[in-house]
Amino acid sequence: MLDPNADIFRPPEIPTLVHCIHCDEEYDSYLIEWRETVCSDGKTRGFWCCPTPGCDGAGFGFDIFPVDPTYQDEGGAMFFTDDENEVNLPEDNEPLPEDRTPIEKPEEEGDEELPF
Repeated sequence: MLDPNADIFRPPEIPTLVHCIHCDEEYDSYLIEWRETVCSDGKTRGFWCCPTPGCDGAGFGFDIFPVDPTYQDEGGAMFFTDDENEVNLPEDNEPLPEDRTPIEKPEEEGDEELPF
């Protein structure tokens, strides 16, 4: 028998407002549903799923995320973190910093300028 509470993508114990990246809906995390499905290999598997009809979003922290950027789990761990090594790419048409140069792609035979 499958144990929904053992699933690593289960919803948080303390309800929080969440957002599903598949259907773009927001709702309280206690509404996330456990569903069991018989897969093509004949095995039954369970998933924590978005409750929005027709949505295939599944898993807290996979397709379903807390809305609050300062959200902490029950153990006090931050869900979202700032990474000091994160590469911040320039916006379109923004010049590259002086210490970065664009990578030139060698032109291949048959490459031609597109009219759009």
